[in-house]
Amino acid sequence: MQTEKKRELKVFLFITVVLFPLLSIALVGAYGFSIWIYQLLFAPRVF
Repeated sequence: MQTEKKRELKVFLFITVVLFPLLSIALVGAYGFSIWIYQLLFAPRVF
């Protein structure tokens, strides 16, 4: 039972410290990249 709680704590810390920050950075980066590509393809041409 004690080892299960330790493992659960390690998994929780991994998710909150590593996984969620990396996912949020990746999602914001992908959103910005998609806006950039959209503007490259569909923005009006200004010379």
